[in-house]
This record gives sequence, C-alpha cells and structure tokens, in this order.
Amino acid sequence: MDVLFLDAPYAGSVELCKETLAYLKKKKYKTVALYASVQFVNNLDAVREQLAENSINVITSHADRTQVKGQLLGCDNYHNSLNMPRDESKTVDCYLYVGDGKFHPLALVYAQKDLHEMKEIVCNDPLAKKMSLMEVADVKKILMKYRASLMKFLTAKTIGVIVTIKPGQEQFRPALALEKRYANKKFHYFIDNVVSFDQLENFNFIEVWVNTTCPRVGFDDQEKFAKGVINLNDALMTEDILGRDSVLTRL
Repeated sequence: MDVLFLDAPYAGSVELCKETLAYLKKKKYKTVALYASVQFVNNLDAVREQLAENSINVITSHADRTQVKGQLLGCDNYHNSLNMPRDESKTVDCYLYVGDGKFHPLALVYAQKDLHEMKEIVCNDPLAKKMSLMEVADVKKILMKYRASLMKFLTAKTIGVIVTIKPGQEQFRPALALEKRYANKKFHYFIDNVVSFDQLENFNFIEVWVNTTCPRVGFDDQEKFAKGVINLNDALMTEDILGRDSVLTRL
C-alpha cells in the first residue's frame, strides 16, 4: 500500500511571547539554539527578527531524519542527533524550542546527556502564548533508572530484544549486531506490531530488555519495565557511555 505523508503547517502567526523575550533578556543570553516542531519550523521569520532586535544570535542545525534545518523530531534524542558541531554547541547559552507540548523539547534534554554542561531549554508555546522551562531535573529520575539499566545490561546473561514490524521503526537486522558484540550473552527476540509492556512480565527469565523501536521508549517508558530497558544504540556502546564524563555518570 502506498503511503503519502503531508506536512500540516500552522497557519497562524508564530512569534515569541513577551514572557519569553523578557526571560532571555533577564538571563542575558546572547546565543540560542533555535528548534521547532514540523508545524512551526517554516514560519520562524518573526522569531528570528525578534531575537535579532534583542541582539541575540541564532544557531541551529539539520537534525537527523528531518526535512529542513531547525526541525526537531522527538525520537532523535541521542547526543549527536542534532548534528550540531561541538564548537558551536559550546557557544550556545540555551536551547529555544518553539512549539507546544513536552515530547519534542524533552528530546533536547536527552540529546545533551553526553555534554559536559547541560544547557537550559526555554520553550515558547505559540498557541498558548506562554513560556515554560525544561531542565535535567525534569527527567533526573528517568536518567538515573536508565543508568541503572545500562549497568545491569553489562552483567546480564539473558537479554530480551524488542522488535516492531512498523515501517520506519523495524530494526531487526541492526539488532543482530548485539550477538557479535556480546558473544557471552543470550539474546531472545520478541517481534510484534505493537509493544505490549504488560505482556513482557510473562517472560521472567529475561534479565534486562533492549529496545529497538522508537528510542523514546527506552527513556519515557522506563517505569513500565520492571527489569529495566536500554536502547539499541546504547546497548552497542554501554561501556563507552558509562566511562564518559556525562550526565548519566554524574547523576
């Protein structure tokens, strides 16, 4: 079956509310990394003008799997997903997200987990015309449990690998690299269209789970996994992640 995906851009005006501008000025932020969800990303001219009028520089990048520069996908939440050069990321005072909801800006928190210093996420909702902040404290509990799952994975011998057959998320072949990377572990593959978290408890011989579906499952749904869960990319480089000076090692 052929599938056609169409963007649904917001038809109204997109600009920073007074609260957001006042906050940026109060914090004396000089450089912001600007990102938006797909509904607003092509309508940010007014935002850039507002920032320029307040002597605030704008940096952005073309993130993984996005169509245009400045677009943010909630599922791309790894430290290199934004594809921002490290020298540029060091000059950023904060991340400025334009959009509604918490799913997308949370990705900006997760995406920083390997940086030495976490930067504040300032969220401007163009629909409600309100500002909100998002920091590591908002996901600290999740990150702490994720670190525990990484440590558990290193010593576990029996691993459950969750695979979906949904187009765009199916990662069965990449998951087979786990067997080459960890020859001393036994991997069991659980393949389905929809992941039923409550059914995973039936397989009590599994010591820890590896998620190959949307990477946000490994973070946002930590509480649903009694045995712990980590994402495929992190499973393939667990020792490296725990050995780096990162938020996960400094919590």
